[in-house]
Amino acid sequence: MVKYSLLKGTVSHLQIKDDPKELRADNIGLLAVIGLAIVGMFEAIGALVGALTAGSITLQGKSFKCYVGRKKVQGKLEHISFKDGDYVEMVVEQIDDNHYQSYAARMPQYHALYFPRSVGVTTLQMLKYLTIGVGIFSLFAYVVLTIMMYIQIKLDITSLIIFTISNIITFLFFLVLFFLLLGGRYTFISNRIYSALGYPKPWLHDSSKEHACFKKLNRSGDPELYDDPQTPEFERIKKLDPYANYYCRTPILPNWVKVIDEQRFVQKITEQEENSN
Repeated sequence: MVKYSLLKGTVSHLQIKDDPKELRADNIGLLAVIGLAIVGMFEAIGALVGALTAGSITLQGKSFKCYVGRKKVQGKLEHISFKDGDYVEMVVEQIDDNHYQSYAARMPQYHALYFPRSVGVTTLQMLKYLTIGVGIFSLFAYVVLTIMMYIQIKLDITSLIIFTISNIITFLFFLVLFFLLLGGRYTFISNRIYSALGYPKPWLHDSSKEHACFKKLNRSGDPELYDDPQTPEFERIKKLDPYANYYCRTPILPNWVKVIDEQRFVQKITEQEENSN
């Protein structure tokens, strides 16, 4: 399994490329809406086929390139709130010498985490909600069909067992299907990100609950946020960023995570190098 590193430093020479999907939100007509719906359906089918056949996962979001300290970083995030001069901590994977792929960005001074689109939900969290949703529907269908079949053909115990087993298999099929269609493969990236950041049960971490807890603590000015020894610079946030995933206490990094500390450096590049990027 790929192990991520944590890159710390100041952002410089930031370049952002707009995400084409965000440009779809312009004023469009009814025919265009229908066309986009059809395209979206084929995209979903393509995502399913890709999930079953692809060996790697393509991140989605706004593309960016920048330097963090002296390290060149590229990646995609749903929204990019940092700018040149901001201190960030990025979960990265090394591509080659001095070049890294970013999978998440953390701004400790705001207790804010930013992910690529569809990343941030963990595997067991998604499976839990899907199991509840698909399970309720399957149970309802099972009860209704069982009653109808019993009334019409007088089910015996053998037929009931066969029908029950087939219903369980159907439930598992739709569970896996919806898991893949709703971006289940991205949850494995989420697991690794939370693991690299030091969360004790990364495959089960619920960022939405922690986000809600942060909002409550931030609103009340709870000392839990201000006494965090890893982020003494934190100040109460007056306006929350809707694209951020906020967290409460900063978890302790595990020993296996490689920390690349670039806080003392700011990359200087020539005009020719900047144009080549």
